[in-house]
Amino acid sequence: MKKILLFLVFLILILPSCGNEDTGCSNAQVLSGETTQMQAARTVAEHLWETSPLENPIGNTRKSILNIIQEMADACSADFYISYLGCSDEKANLREKFEPMLAFYRLSFEHVLQAVKFTNVENETAYIWNLYNMGYIVKTPSVCFGIDINHRWAEQLEPYLDFMCVTHNHQDHYNKKLINAMLKSGKPVYSNYIKGGCTSKVSTDYQCKNVKIHVSITDHNNAGLSNFVSVFTFECGDDSGNLTMLHTGDSNFKPTQYTNILPHVNLLITRYAPNALAENNILGAGEGQTTPDYVLVSHILELTHIDEEDCRWSLNSALYRASQLNCKKSIVPFWGEQLIWKNNKLN
Repeated sequence: MKKILLFLVFLILILPSCGNEDTGCSNAQVLSGETTQMQAARTVAEHLWETSPLENPIGNTRKSILNIIQEMADACSADFYISYLGCSDEKANLREKFEPMLAFYRLSFEHVLQAVKFTNVENETAYIWNLYNMGYIVKTPSVCFGIDINHRWAEQLEPYLDFMCVTHNHQDHYNKKLINAMLKSGKPVYSNYIKGGCTSKVSTDYQCKNVKIHVSITDHNNAGLSNFVSVFTFECGDDSGNLTMLHTGDSNFKPTQYTNILPHVNLLITRYAPNALAENNILGAGEGQTTPDYVLVSHILELTHIDEEDCRWSLNSALYRASQLNCKKSIVPFWGEQLIWKNNKLN
């Protein structure tokens, strides 16, 4: 295994970086219909998905793979990624063939899309997938929904989602094409700003099928963005194994604003707080706090951000932050990874 991983590191690092404004690629050898970059990214992805974010302690294989992913991300600049998001589908497909991180990004999406389409969920079970950044998809026997879904190809998920939640109006937390497709199909989109959706700027409650949704309105971490982020708490119903979740978006973790949450949740999906360990402000038994079984540290390697000073948090930083939170089962899922809630625990 070590030899394979070392070879992949070498392969990825020696391949020419993407720099052509039109295609984003340089000449590369095509093997069996795939470029060497695509093959390398696929191998990295498949090895990642054979490990688990639940490993405690994290095994050497997972550590090595995460280090490779970090190298890939470091080689993909924010400017290049933003230009990829803005180019035509044809050019985007071409860039994915020659840029390892974009290849991994696309492979992760296809992996989740196929799982969402074809996974038959048993009773008292729920599947949870990390797509990108703070984007998660949850599927129970009776409902499938997404939270903060942001991905270039996200629109393809619309046929399989019953509803969607968007925590706030920042481009790394939504996909406009997916929102429009959901609204066109008459499916609920819950937020504090989307016209035509289920919109509230105050704490409120909703229900969609078996899922109860509780909303708190909170400040963003950025100064000046008051009452900007909807924090969503979910009660996913009996057939999900009574899964409960809280998704913070980019909240500033002020307990006084967490007015409509549950005192205990199974899963707390939290951003990596720029204000170190501010996440712990909402962990506990006090007012505006919750006691989670698991914390899923997210907002990691968001590629439109430049570096850690600009909130592109590294995987190592995320793992360290998880180790410092006031929840022993704090983990760092990454793109394409699947978690299963069954028998009152994650598997």
